[in-house]
Amino acid sequence: MRQVVDLDNTLQDSLARGYANLSALARSLRPTVENTLGRKVDVDTIITALKRMKGRYTSNPKAVADVLAKSIITVRTDISKLSLRRTVSAKMLTRTVMSQYKRRLLQVLEGVSVIVIIHERAIHERVKQLFPRQYVVAEKPDLAALFIKSPIEITTTPGCVTAILQQLSRRGINVEEILSCHTDTILVVAIEDGGRAFDVISQLINSCRRLTGSSH
Repeated sequence: MRQVVDLDNTLQDSLARGYANLSALARSLRPTVENTLGRKVDVDTIITALKRMKGRYTSNPKAVADVLAKSIITVRTDISKLSLRRTVSAKMLTRTVMSQYKRRLLQVLEGVSVIVIIHERAIHERVKQLFPRQYVVAEKPDLAALFIKSPIEITTTPGCVTAILQQLSRRGINVEEILSCHTDTILVVAIEDGGRAFDVISQLINSCRRLTGSSH
């Protein structure tokens, strides 16, 4: 039961704010819960579980709105992504790339098995050529990046990035990569989603400004 709710931010929010109709919600969730457990489940059992889970989720929309109201968004469409096998040699070469192109837009994400380099489209071929072909896992030369500059409060206010991602998800926009650097949040999306994603987040920010009475 908990796993089902953990995957749905809307359900979490309704439980946190206390506006959920537990009976209706239980009936709606029943087929999914039964399919997950592989057995029949009584609606009253689900209602009891939901009541117990109320305190698990918290919501502070005013604090999130205050942060987003003071945020600024810009978009760039000349972005590329290079994914590399994470090896000692690849890490050393990545440092070289960072040093060589330190005056250009270039961000590096290092995962457990892959290193991802986000960079300007203009330098994509030159960056790729610095790595042996067998190191390259994937590449996407045409992407868009959304740059969101927020006040310092974003570092201590839970739910800000989640609120942004929820808006994109509800409109079917997939986020390829996400980077968080202190007060800067960078979201990488497909080039065809760049304009739509910008509009969605701009609308969210403007809504927060109206809600808080902020003119930024």
